[in-house]
Amino acid sequence: MVVSFVVVGLAGTRMKRLEWGGWVAVAFSAAALLVGLLIGVGEMLSPGSYTDRQYTWLHLPPAPGAFPHGVSLVVGTLVDPISALMLIVVTVVGFLVMLYSIEYMHRDQGLPRYYSELSLFLAAMSGLVISDNLLEFFIFWELVGLCSYFLIGFYYERPAVASAAKEAFLVTRVGDVMFLLGVFVYFYYYATSGPAGGWAANGFVFTRGTAPFLAGSMGGSSPLLTVAGIMILGGAAGKSAQFPLHVWLPDAMVGPTTVSALIHAATMVAAGVYLLAVTSLFLGFTAVDQLAIVAVGGFTAFFAATMAVVHPDIKRVIAYSTISQLGYMVMAVGAGFAMVGLFHLFTHAFFKALLFLAAGSVIHALGTQDLFKMGGLRKPMRLTAACFAIGGLALAGIPPFAGFWSKDDVLSSVYSQLGAHPAYWPFFLLAFATVFLTGYYIFRAWFLAFSGETVRDPTLPHPHEPPWVMTVPMVVLSALAVASGLLIFVPSFQSLLLVGAGATGIPPTFSTTDLLLSSASVALAAAGILVAWSLWGNGRVVPTEIGFAESVRRLLLNRYYFKAGYDWIGAKGVYTVARAADFFDQFVIDGTIHGFERIFGSLSDRLRRIQSGFVSDYAAYIVAGLITVFVLLLLVAPYVVSRIGGG
Repeated sequence: MVVSFVVVGLAGTRMKRLEWGGWVAVAFSAAALLVGLLIGVGEMLSPGSYTDRQYTWLHLPPAPGAFPHGVSLVVGTLVDPISALMLIVVTVVGFLVMLYSIEYMHRDQGLPRYYSELSLFLAAMSGLVISDNLLEFFIFWELVGLCSYFLIGFYYERPAVASAAKEAFLVTRVGDVMFLLGVFVYFYYYATSGPAGGWAANGFVFTRGTAPFLAGSMGGSSPLLTVAGIMILGGAAGKSAQFPLHVWLPDAMVGPTTVSALIHAATMVAAGVYLLAVTSLFLGFTAVDQLAIVAVGGFTAFFAATMAVVHPDIKRVIAYSTISQLGYMVMAVGAGFAMVGLFHLFTHAFFKALLFLAAGSVIHALGTQDLFKMGGLRKPMRLTAACFAIGGLALAGIPPFAGFWSKDDVLSSVYSQLGAHPAYWPFFLLAFATVFLTGYYIFRAWFLAFSGETVRDPTLPHPHEPPWVMTVPMVVLSALAVASGLLIFVPSFQSLLLVGAGATGIPPTFSTTDLLLSSASVALAAAGILVAWSLWGNGRVVPTEIGFAESVRRLLLNRYYFKAGYDWIGAKGVYTVARAADFFDQFVIDGTIHGFERIFGSLSDRLRRIQSGFVSDYAAYIVAGLITVFVLLLLVAPYVVSRIGGG
């Protein structure tokens, strides 16, 4: 994909037809897909294998009192169970989105820029998942963030788009700073206090090594490790849009729908969950860190779902859904089941990409994202309606669709820890209640867009199905939205998950409790769908501009005023601090320097006037100096003599 970035970026504008650059990018992404599938299938056939290629970039010798074992900074690639799983996600979704873009983006300007940036995006994410160490991981992490800034701001000539791109860049930078601080704290702790020899002594934070998953065997209860874990959580919260760094993701919907599909399904937001999973499996979290991760994940799942239930923008409904589902993944990792979280990430990537591409098909046909202007699309867009319904059923967790298997694994895993960790209960209940909200909001969107007899806004274009380059990716993703969850019954895939989990993170065994939990979850999801049908089915539109309902709706549409609060902090708090710093800089620091400058300038000016050029003046100065010295000697000499005599 790096080659695609270079070729399309340099030669795309010179091609006779700009679409050719897109086909070049599709060809390279197809090659990446082939490699990703070969690696993933190879891992499933031999799940205990680890392929590691390392190059020592810099070696620091032992330093007494600081790094007694020395430090090795390496670069390399590591293919293990979790990186193989993530490579499949990145390459499959990346190829399908690239193919879909051929038709969806063909009317836009700047296509070579789009395809080159998309290629770099996929290359950066691929590099991230096979990074050998956290230092290399961070480099690709930042490159993913940079590409997201470019792609979210693709229509940069629009002020709202440029603002959203900057918002995404700045908010995620807050998390990135925390991530880097966490890496430094881990590095300091293990390089100075870690056991001699082996992984930790050689700066394991900067090299995962070829050892099998240690499953947190390096973990401990040190306050320093707790701080490091919280910093890693902050980095993941920024990238994966978890509370309180969630505000950027809904605004990022101003970018192309294809970019939204890629960011939400396979690349940027998945990186945060992947970081938590890698840290959990290789380093381990303290009990305080685990509680914090479960709290953030469980609360975010419910918090984001509440905002999705009222939004009129079809893409933003799916965006809030992404934030909510990422909360499930984060919660599973915090409860000690990293591979369960990654399994949900695996299935979620396919049905979330499907939902975005189906929404893109509607937007492509009608030119609007407003659900209340749609309606009646089921008949003229049967395939799109079916694909969106499949994605919605998978998201809601209805069997046998993929989301049922992975989401119920998350709930079951967290439930299994409630006896040992009673503090998890509130967040488990929030996540469980989210199941109802998920079924409601995604089918509210489906009923508003596809049910009814006619399109509500007669000024919109006549709806129609898109060309094959858009329908084929939707059909493939529909199949994956069903089949990817069923992989849990394939022994080789089970082995891949279990080997990846190591000593911990193995899903709890099936029991009657799990069956009851799953039944209750499916019943909640079905109830949410039923409520959505009763309110919005058959083209109905429920008025909400009445009393308390309107107040709640306004609160949710304004995102609980978090964004307004952040804007106020930026406009009032940060700006006030900046003005105070500017005042201190101008009038204290610069004022002091300029004051000394004026003093010495005045003194030098006065001394300069002494240089008259007349010999008589100089002789007078000499005589005055001699007289001064003589007077001083007369005054000081008696004191000196008395001191000598007294001594």
